[in-house]
Amino acid sequence: MNSIRALLLFIFFSTLGQLYAQEQNTVLPDSSRIEVRQMDADILTTLKADPDMDYGRSPSAINLWERFKRWLNSLINSLIGAAVSANWFNILLIILSVVALIYVILRLMKVNVNMFYTGKQAATPHGVLDEDIHAMDFDKLIQEALQRNEYRLAIRLLFLKSLKLLADKHHILWQPGKTNHDYLNELSAQNLKTGFNELNFYFEYAWYGNFTINETLYKKVDALYNDWKTNV
Repeated sequence: MNSIRALLLFIFFSTLGQLYAQEQNTVLPDSSRIEVRQMDADILTTLKADPDMDYGRSPSAINLWERFKRWLNSLINSLIGAAVSANWFNILLIILSVVALIYVILRLMKVNVNMFYTGKQAATPHGVLDEDIHAMDFDKLIQEALQRNEYRLAIRLLFLKSLKLLADKHHILWQPGKTNHDYLNELSAQNLKTGFNELNFYFEYAWYGNFTINETLYKKVDALYNDWKTNV
């Protein structure tokens, strides 16, 4: 029993001694020296100019273009990080995401994505400026197209009819395979060139733009053609 009491007293006084030592350490003044370090001025200037370090702006103050650039930068960094870690599943997901993004952008810009691949496609009536315009009965063909409500085709035929009129009047030299812009560059008379340029605009809008073409637009182009041909 005496040995147990002695052990307990030893533990008690040892604990008191440690608590007293800690208390003494807390009240003693800190005499260590503080070294004041200055940030490099060039580094500070660079950080101030970095927009990513500007935390004073609210998210609403960042425009969409800057958000897109940040997102694109993050995507590129993710792609590089995935390549370094050789996580091919993540790489495949990122590539598919980029392809999908490019596709959406092209669709928003109304770019015909079919031109990026080749393959057998359905034959298009009246191919691209390669038919013999002097062998075509445009009045009959236009009337048939209008009866079928094919206003897109009717506008194209009207444009080809304007080419035939220019060729008959020797304003242009018609040749198979020429583009509409080739013929536009051949015109020297400004009054003919302006009207033909408008007809060309509606032709490309209707034929290549993949827009829905209605009777109202056709009548507008037809009125433009009738007004233009009086100067040919």
